[in-house]
Amino acid sequence: MNDSNSTINPWLLPVTLGASGILGFLAGKLVGQSRLSADDILKMVHDDFAKEGTITGSWINHHRIPYQRFAVRTEAYEGGLTRLEDDQPVDYQFIADAKTGSLLSLKREER
Repeated sequence: MNDSNSTINPWLLPVTLGASGILGFLAGKLVGQSRLSADDILKMVHDDFAKEGTITGSWINHHRIPYQRFAVRTEAYEGGLTRLEDDQPVDYQFIADAKTGSLLSLKREER
């Protein structure tokens, strides 16, 4: 009987694990770098605010800005909207995380 068919090359397992680790790392970097578009974030914020009142206007800056709060650094979009509250327009300014769309800052502006 030929023993070469029943044994596994001792390099097969380490090479396979190494290659899959490298591919997994690269895939994670590619997926982890994805960001939402400014328009997608504006739609998310717009839809959330529209649940509580009529939106009369909205805007977003399409250029990402660096944002830091304490030790956390990220990229963000600045935007704003106007909503009717008690039949009066109220302006809001926001900063939203470019990766998740989460609001990092929200300010109600006085007229």
